[in-house]
Amino acid sequence: MTNSQIPQDHGVIADTRKSGALWVWIFPIIAAAATGWFFWTDYNSMGPEISITFDEVPGIQAGKTPLVYRGIDAGVVSAVELDKDLKKVLVKVRLKEFAAGLATKETDFWVEKPVITLAELTGLESIIQGNSIRARNPGGNFETQFIGLAEPPLMPLLPGDFTIRLTGTHIPFLNRRSPVYHRGVRVGLVREKFINEKGIPELCLLIEQAYTSTLRSTSRFWRLPATSVQFGENGLKLDVEGVDALVQGALAFDHFDRSGMELSDGALLELSANEFAARAAGRLLTVSFDNARGLTPKETRVCYLGQPIGLVESIRPSPSSSLILVSLRLMPEFDQLADSAASFTLVRPHISLDGVSGLDTLITGVYLEFLPGSGGAHTDLFAGRSVTKEEWERQQADRQGLPFTLSAENLASLGKGAPVLYRGVVVGSILEKKLDKQEKPVLYGVIRPEFRNALDADARFWRVPATSIKAGPGFLKFDVNGLEGLLKGAVSFDVFSSRSQTAAPESQFALYDDEPNARALSTPIKICFINGRGLAAAQTELRYLGIPVGVVQKVETAEGRVVVSARMNQGYEFLRREDSFFSIVRPNISLQGISGLETLISGVYIECTPGSSKRLADTFTGRSTLDAEEILQSGLTLTLLSDSTPINAGASVYYRGINVGRVTAKSLSSDGRHISLTIVVEKKYRHLVRENSKFWNASGLKASLGFLQFRIQTESIMAPDGRIAFATPDNAAMGAASADGASFDLSQSSRPEWLKWNPSIPVGD
Repeated sequence: MTNSQIPQDHGVIADTRKSGALWVWIFPIIAAAATGWFFWTDYNSMGPEISITFDEVPGIQAGKTPLVYRGIDAGVVSAVELDKDLKKVLVKVRLKEFAAGLATKETDFWVEKPVITLAELTGLESIIQGNSIRARNPGGNFETQFIGLAEPPLMPLLPGDFTIRLTGTHIPFLNRRSPVYHRGVRVGLVREKFINEKGIPELCLLIEQAYTSTLRSTSRFWRLPATSVQFGENGLKLDVEGVDALVQGALAFDHFDRSGMELSDGALLELSANEFAARAAGRLLTVSFDNARGLTPKETRVCYLGQPIGLVESIRPSPSSSLILVSLRLMPEFDQLADSAASFTLVRPHISLDGVSGLDTLITGVYLEFLPGSGGAHTDLFAGRSVTKEEWERQQADRQGLPFTLSAENLASLGKGAPVLYRGVVVGSILEKKLDKQEKPVLYGVIRPEFRNALDADARFWRVPATSIKAGPGFLKFDVNGLEGLLKGAVSFDVFSSRSQTAAPESQFALYDDEPNARALSTPIKICFINGRGLAAAQTELRYLGIPVGVVQKVETAEGRVVVSARMNQGYEFLRREDSFFSIVRPNISLQGISGLETLISGVYIECTPGSSKRLADTFTGRSTLDAEEILQSGLTLTLLSDSTPINAGASVYYRGINVGRVTAKSLSSDGRHISLTIVVEKKYRHLVRENSKFWNASGLKASLGFLQFRIQTESIMAPDGRIAFATPDNAAMGAASADGASFDLSQSSRPEWLKWNPSIPVGD
């Protein structure tokens, strides 16, 4: 083979070692650059490091515990160390760059940890997230050394504190975090409680800045008791102020509309024992007595026309005489009445053949009766006096006023000496109780001369019960209306219509059983019910929009129905329109909700719904919200047959989730093979039942398993008597309207196709 015939290789050998070396270094260079960038970013985001000294730091760990400001992580604890004396803990915190402003002199730091006691509940998030360092109120010059707060501040987000100091001889049941109220609004907290340098208990209050303008130099503070019992002329009252006051006590303040200057931070005020003592803030008066037996400082009240207007502050014997000096204060608005012509009388119980005076003091204690002067000179010193037998007889003679007569069917609880009240003020008394010529019981009473204009010719009198209980949502009140009322009874009167003229002497009035019956002035109306269960004469109320507007006066039966006679209060005549609606409200619990629950306490009542007609009527047909016999009257009666069923009489019948009927009876069939249920479908829904309708038991629990989910459906777990549902086939297969008395089978459960039926069934079809 010649050289020309040998194949030639024209390839070129390339040296790739240099280019391969370059690619190998690209990725390490990128990684190094990224690492450097991350380190630089982290370093650049760091703020200054600060040191905080604490007594103890439970749960604080270096590298884990955050520093939180307004809910944002603003740094992290970098080290936790003890000082050289092993008495303090030094916590170092590396702040983030955006939080560098926390490294300022005025910033406060504390350890946030859970505190769970009856009086305090804070730091609950620390149970899950762990303890943390918290900060507040940055400001001032740059600083890195801080002393942490021993306790979390009461209001950590406020930029500043406005404090008030209170002193008192005794401050029980008040501690840190006890609330402070102004006219029912919470405006601050008790910051601390301590004994000052004079050995007097003192409170430091923290008031929110939004409410500092409510404080005045005339503001008076008092302690809200956890519970209080008041027993006196106005009855027995038991009050519970709330959970806060019950657990840790509470304070309240007001200036009672008295002018004054705004208080400065740290002002010192006095703490009163109660609200009444706070109100009695007038000028200091001194009254001298020969004998002050029964008077008690901070408890004995000063009364005017039976109402307390002042309080005795102190009692001391006079060093220069045999008199007892009593210091007292009135409410400021009564100060102008205390001139040299005014008098203070010490009232104690007095019993004689002529009558009884001061009987209420057996319970409330003695009190000072104040009589204002007329045109006297200004003075702060008074000579007091006590009521003697001769003075009592003279007062009785002065009380010969306007006589009147009261009549009623029964006056067993009322006797001689019973007080007569007008809007809570005693204006007279019962002088005698006897039988008139028709042998009906009557009361002879008298109105004091100064109150005779209050007795109008159209006045209405009623008995005041010796004791009463009022209960409702959120309150329970038990009243005992004074000892005299407890022993002798009491009557009250008022005018519920426009005044006509002052009653003539010896005027005769009817005495009603209670105030609601006395207020009922309208023409009597009659309401017919099928079932009157729970109705009571002189007790059952008529209500409109939940407000009592009348009372049932008589409940009778006539021709198999209950006939109620009732009267409306003045101003509610529009409820007598001929198309008005009256329904008995009783307690009802069902799947549709709970209604009438208040009747468990207040009793059954009749709800009034006014009509639109302009004509008035005196006779109405009422209804009950619960009785099937009434709401289903003239409905469609059907029979459902089943081998066995837990359904009982009273169970509801539903169509597409709407209550349309009720089971009225359950019995065994004549051959003993089936259970027979009698149901009634309301008249307006009877057209929904067709020949081919299907009925089933819709009670109990039902479960269905779907794709990747499990669903439990409860249709009537709250219905104790069970629940029945029915469906009607679509139009072509529904059949004719069911006849009254028709029978259907009751299935134990529904079929899927029944639930899909959705026919259009016109009324009358």
